[in-house]
Amino acid sequence: MTPDDPILRLLREHPQARRWVVAFSGGMDSHVLLDMVARSLRGCPDAPLLEALHVDHGVHPDSGLWAAHCERVCAALGLTFSARRAEPGSAAEDRLRRARYQVFEAFCRDDDLLLLAHHQDDQAETVLLRLLRGAGPAGLAGMPSHRPCGAALLCRPLLDWPRERLLAHAHAMGLQWIEDPSNEQASYGRNLLRAQVMPVLEQRWPGAAARIARAAEHCGDAASICASLASEDLGTCTGTDRLGQSCLRLAPWRALEAARGRQVLREWLKQGTDSAAEARSLQTLLAEVIEAAPDRQPRLVIGAVVVRRFDDALYLLPRRADRRTPPAPFVIEAGHVASIPGVGRVSLLPELGADAVRPGHVYTIAFRRPGTACRLAGRPEKPLKQVLQESGVPPWLRDVVPLLFVDAELAAVGGVGVCEGFAVAAGEQGVRLVWSPEDFD
Repeated sequence: MTPDDPILRLLREHPQARRWVVAFSGGMDSHVLLDMVARSLRGCPDAPLLEALHVDHGVHPDSGLWAAHCERVCAALGLTFSARRAEPGSAAEDRLRRARYQVFEAFCRDDDLLLLAHHQDDQAETVLLRLLRGAGPAGLAGMPSHRPCGAALLCRPLLDWPRERLLAHAHAMGLQWIEDPSNEQASYGRNLLRAQVMPVLEQRWPGAAARIARAAEHCGDAASICASLASEDLGTCTGTDRLGQSCLRLAPWRALEAARGRQVLREWLKQGTDSAAEARSLQTLLAEVIEAAPDRQPRLVIGAVVVRRFDDALYLLPRRADRRTPPAPFVIEAGHVASIPGVGRVSLLPELGADAVRPGHVYTIAFRRPGTACRLAGRPEKPLKQVLQESGVPPWLRDVVPLLFVDAELAAVGGVGVCEGFAVAAGEQGVRLVWSPEDFD
């Protein structure tokens, strides 16, 4: 091994990994990687276990023959071979990729290294595809050399190598590989770039793939700086409301410069969507939610989440949490704690002092009904709906605010206060209704 050998570098950087799993499709790229790793580890003291993993998508009629070819290659190298079937549901490029990575995550264990054979040309194609999709700096950083993949660490040791170098190794070692005919289908965006766009770019600008890959590194640095700054800004803008619900406060957000504010929104949305917000969603959020009139309660659906604005703050909720159905009333004993789906944690705790409710015989937890009235201690009677509005309870929680009835009389409103005639004097024993709304973060 030479000092710049990427396999030697992996050994130095990850001595704790006891198993290396090479994703082995049988194509030229993965065959070169498998051959390099097998040769480099042979005779190496304290070498990790090496295993090849083949994912069969079952899309091509010859996929079984490809798996058999990969098994023969591994047998000749004296390596453990495993094959797994993926269920993509269709031959669409993105679905195939997602299905493949699901297999990777299920197969790998803690402290495994999962090795993929992506190279410099693959990186250039990835960057161009993301550029055409309108990606920002994080997307244009391309594929990282290392990232978590389930319990394992995914590594791309050949990411700095051009495809020509891999091909030279394959010929020098007399490797035999599979040519997947789907690689010639121009209906796949990556294939179109590889067959028709990259050759033109390389002819006009020699070394274009290397330059694009270098630009990806610069974008990665820029994305890292942006993420660090956004994390600081996000910490300044986020917090919890009086009920303990996570939210993004708009007053400190508005104090940010416009570009930093947009980046904060992108990072905040990632908490619920697991992906960067599309430009269209971000524009809609700005125009129709944040800038909506103060007396409105706008909501925006983005995939599986809903963004709500209330009391000059944004809330990010799963769609199932945006519409809540209260459960039936139930009896609760003093000292008991109940966890109720859609409602949260409801406790009735013994306590001394002004926040306590005078004892009774039967304690019942119920929920708001049309026409329910409430008179908080020291205040005039009002409709419960108005009390909840004035108390700053978000509208999506108002139907599930727990109401404590003592001997069939309304005695306390969860998160709001004690009703007239039920508050105990300082130092006297009573019970306290404690409500922690369900948190979906």
